[in-house]
This record gives sequence, structure tokens and C-alpha cells, in this order.
Amino acid sequence: MTEPRLHHLLLQAKNLERAEAFYLGFLGFTVRKHDRLPDGRMLTSTNEGLGLTYGRRGEPGSVVEHIAFRASGIRGLAERAEAEGIPVVKPPGPGPYGLTVYLADPDGNKVELFAEDEE
Repeated sequence: MTEPRLHHLLLQAKNLERAEAFYLGFLGFTVRKHDRLPDGRMLTSTNEGLGLTYGRRGEPGSVVEHIAFRASGIRGLAERAEAEGIPVVKPPGPGPYGLTVYLADPDGNKVELFAEDEE
């Protein structure tokens, strides 16, 4: 049996276009496929393992605390986020996986960006 590991995550966005602007535009994720879910909602799947669709945040008890992505140029990303009006929840600093910054996506989800080899 193969060891279990995370393959992808599906986020339900209040506004799919704004979510795509953040994840595809700002973070630079790339589209793997545009499709529809069985209930008819649009689905954008990325090559980085993130799916985006319309919806709403989960019910109490099912909300994700934050999602994290490896990145580089953490301080530059934080500066760019501020310049583009993207909320910086926690400025660059040391974290468990390296230099870390926390941003808020258009729905207020905390997004951690970290680099293991930056200080």
C-alpha cells in the first residue's frame, strides 16, 4: 500500500473570479483543467493540487485553519501583497518550516507561504 499523503484540496470560494485572481494571478498557480462538479458548479483545477469552485466556507468544525505552500522570495511576496492590497495577516518571520508569511485570500482563508532555505 502506498503511504497516504495529500494530493489536492478543494476550496469553495464566495467569488470564484477573485479566488482565481489570487491563486492564479498573484501566487502564479497554473490551470490544469476547467470542468464542472456533478452539481453543476464550475471547477478550476490547478497543477499545484488546488481546486477552486463556488460555494461557501464549511460549517463550524470543518473550517481549515490555514493552508501552506512552499515558495521563494518570501519578503518580496509580502511586499508585493501589501502593494496589491492583499492582507498580510502575519509579516515575514521564522516559522516551523522556515521563513514564513501569512496572507488572507479573498474569502479570508489564511494562506501560509514558506521557504525552508531563507532567513
